[in-house]
Amino acid sequence: MRWILEEEKYLKKTYSTRISLEEISAKLGRTIRSIQRKAQEMGISRPRKVFDAEKLKIRQKRADEKYYLKNSKEIYQKKKLKRHRIKEELVFIKGGKCENCGYDRCISALEFHHEGDKKEDNLNTIIKNASKEKVLKEVEKCILLCANCHRELHNKGA
Repeated sequence: MRWILEEEKYLKKTYSTRISLEEISAKLGRTIRSIQRKAQEMGISRPRKVFDAEKLKIRQKRADEKYYLKNSKEIYQKKKLKRHRIKEELVFIKGGKCENCGYDRCISALEFHHEGDKKEDNLNTIIKNASKEKVLKEVEKCILLCANCHRELHNKGA
């Protein structure tokens, strides 16, 4: 079916506006694909959608939340394993045993004690959020103690 002059004029007038292709299709009685072909043939282009960064952030946040809800157990286990590996490495660097009594049976019972007022931040927060260099720098300021020796050290004045 050939295009008549009025149809071409209407297409030229409306195709480059925000009028939907469905509306143009209904008005002209043609398929969307035939309208797109004719517009390309005539050298007319559609305006691009306006990029909305705020909508994109909202969509990404929803997708992240949905992913986290679906995979929260696996994410938690991976983070827990990562923190444990980091602690193992740091304990190994500090000698692998309590510097006070020599306890070395359970890595979970070993803790880092900041000496003096050199403490920059909670070591657990640093391990979770900081670079490896910053973690190593902070651990250099610490001594490795078992949980009992650590509690005794903090409560010796009480």
